[in-house]
Amino acid sequence: MSNQSRIFLLGPTASGKTELTKFCYDNFPIDIISVDSAQVYKGFDIGSAKPSQDELRKYPHQLVNIIDPYLAYSAYDFNNDVERLCDESKKIGRIPFLSGGTMMYFNSLEFPLDDIPATNLEIRTRVAADLEKYGLDYLYQKLNEFDSDSARRILPSDTQRILRALEVFYVSGKPLSSFYKTKKNIIKPPPLLKIALFPHDREKLHSLIELRVDKMLSNGLVEEVEGILNSHPSLDQSYSSLRAVGYKQTYYYLKGKLPKEDLRDKIVFATRQLAKRQITWMRKMQNLRLFDPFQENLQTQVKESINTFLDKH
Repeated sequence: MSNQSRIFLLGPTASGKTELTKFCYDNFPIDIISVDSAQVYKGFDIGSAKPSQDELRKYPHQLVNIIDPYLAYSAYDFNNDVERLCDESKKIGRIPFLSGGTMMYFNSLEFPLDDIPATNLEIRTRVAADLEKYGLDYLYQKLNEFDSDSARRILPSDTQRILRALEVFYVSGKPLSSFYKTKKNIIKPPPLLKIALFPHDREKLHSLIELRVDKMLSNGLVEEVEGILNSHPSLDQSYSSLRAVGYKQTYYYLKGKLPKEDLRDKIVFATRQLAKRQITWMRKMQNLRLFDPFQENLQTQVKESINTFLDKH
């Protein structure tokens, strides 16, 4: 593991991480590493709020557009990619700046996992069929029987993580929790600044989520998902890529399982639930430097915090 300083920027969806990341890039010698489980997928642009091509040219993001949507990308894969990218940044004297909202990925960097076995189509289809037939509560109870440690860590409403934990159990015969490293503390962790956007005004965050969903739909989210399905006809809800918020609901609409008039509200609801889960993750994390994303002097405060951190390290 490379031991140069690292900076995390995390927060719930629609809290302004992208704009703050761009500001930091303009003011510090950072390499941006995306921490987003949807932005890794090629063609998943509108629904993942991926930076535009112009933005990506001006503000290069690593781990964006790196895999096709029928491939799995795990926290273990992410962890390995980040360590490689951090080593590359160290060689040229730059600071890894990890920005995004996939809290499980952030967690994997501080509490690494051993090599978790990859899932396969048969297992994904089996778990997806169980979800459709029995519902999420049933699967959560099933997970609790197989892997009570993981069930304690996963919210009962977190569909993606529940399905992933069950897939790991079915493919390996071992609970996901058994793959957590037992020798975490052997390697000294690098100096780390964790900037967290923690909105106190939830109503404002909810309003921004609604605006974001409206913008995605007007920018062509439905057409984007149609194009993805045309390019990859075998894709269905059993694949991780189509479990992402916005894509999942649009997929169900296109398959006739969701009325068009309900699509917007379903995406808004799911996005609000995602933000709630992200905030719950953040409450459990240690050593966060909390900033309200809606405060007027946010950029100044963050800049001062980074300068203080870099002066010490």
